[in-house]
Amino acid sequence: MIHRHAIGMLPKKPHTVLRDEAGKLMMEVCVTREGFHGPFSILYYRKPPTDEFAVERLNLPGFCPFTFVDEQPLHRRHVRTQDMKPGGDFLTGRRTLLANDDLQVGICKPVDPPKRFFSNGDGDELYFVKEGQGHVESNYGVLPFRKYDYVLIPKSTPYRIHLDGHRGVLLVFEGRPYLGIPSEYRNAYGQITDYAPFSHRDFRVPEALLKFDEKKHGPPPYPVVVKQADTLTVHQYQHFPHDVVGWDGAIYPVAFNILDYQPKTGLVHLPPTIHTTFAGRGFVVCSFVPRLVDYHEQSIPCPYGHASVDMDEILYYVDGNFTSRRGIESESISLHPQGVPHGPHPGTYERSIGTKRTEELAVMCDTYKPLRLTTDAAAVEDRDYHMSWVKKEAPDAWTSK
Repeated sequence: MIHRHAIGMLPKKPHTVLRDEAGKLMMEVCVTREGFHGPFSILYYRKPPTDEFAVERLNLPGFCPFTFVDEQPLHRRHVRTQDMKPGGDFLTGRRTLLANDDLQVGICKPVDPPKRFFSNGDGDELYFVKEGQGHVESNYGVLPFRKYDYVLIPKSTPYRIHLDGHRGVLLVFEGRPYLGIPSEYRNAYGQITDYAPFSHRDFRVPEALLKFDEKKHGPPPYPVVVKQADTLTVHQYQHFPHDVVGWDGAIYPVAFNILDYQPKTGLVHLPPTIHTTFAGRGFVVCSFVPRLVDYHEQSIPCPYGHASVDMDEILYYVDGNFTSRRGIESESISLHPQGVPHGPHPGTYERSIGTKRTEELAVMCDTYKPLRLTTDAAAVEDRDYHMSWVKKEAPDAWTSK
C-alpha cells in the first residue's frame, strides 16, 4: 500500500520451501487485493491460520449493528463527540456516528485493555489518534503509534490496539472497500512523488514480528472477531493464529503523524483539495495543520463561503484556533451537507484579514454520497448549530451562539 517491506525469515523465491530453525515446514499464505491484480503480501506461518473449530454471531450495538436516525432534515450539524462517555476497549467501545455506502465514521474512547483480535473484512480502516499512544499487534508484527498519528489498517488484517494506560480518543474511518494514498501522489513507477505532501520516509512500518506470549495472549482457544457485510462473527482457533516467522509485500499496517504533513500555501486562499491526505471510493480524508497562510497583500485567509453541491463535508476539530468557526471545541464534528451552502461564521471572515499564520489542527472528510447520522451521533448533537449564523450577542456583532 505504501512500498514493499520485509521482516523476518523468507525463502529466496516465493512459493518455495521455508523451514524454521528446527526444520519444520512453514505455511505460506498470500494476502491479495483485487484478486491477484492488486497489491499483495506473502506471510509464513508456524501454524496455518485455518484451524478454527467454532463460529458464532456477535452483536456490538452502536458499532455493529448501528441504527440510523429516522429523520434527518437538511441543515448544518454539530456532533459533540467530546460529550460521549468513554468505555470498552478498541473494539467494544467503538461507536459509528455517520455512514453511507462507501464510508463509516466512528469514535472510540477505550478504558479497558484489548481482548480479542479484530479483522474488518468490509474495508480498510484509518484511525486518527486524538489522544493516547501505544502499539498495534497484528500478524504483520508490532507497530508503535503516538498522539496525532494516522494508523492505516489494511482490510481483513487481524489486529488489536494497545493504548498506554488503556486510555485514548480515536477517530475511525472505515473505507469500503479501500482507503489509501491518492493515486495523484504516485508516479508511473509507484513511488510517492517529490511534490506530494509527504514522502515514503514519513510512513512508519511494523518494527518487529509478533511473538506469542501465553501471559499476554492467554491459553487456547484464540478468538478473532471478523466483520463482513456489516455482521460480526467470532472465530475460535485451536492455535495462536498470528504466529508469523516472516513476510514481505506491500500490504501491512502503517503509521503517519499528521504533523509530518507538508502543507501548501498560495498567493491567495487555496481550496481544501490541497489538504488531501488519503482517498477511498467516493471520499477523501484531508489534514489541516499549522501553517503560513496566503501572502497576497489583500488576501482573506479565512475560507470563503462554499456551496459544495456534490459532496458532504465533515470536519473533526483537534486543536488550535479554528479560524472560520466559533462555538466549536476540540473533538467537535461539524457536518455541512450538500444542498445547502456553508461558510465562516459572521465576523470571522473580516477578522482574518492580515493573518499570517494559522495554528488549527483538524481532520476533514468529503464524501460524494450523503452521510446519515446514527442514533449515537444524535444523542450528542448540538441541535442549535445550524442557527449559529443568525444569532446575535450584541447589536452589529454577528457571532455564533
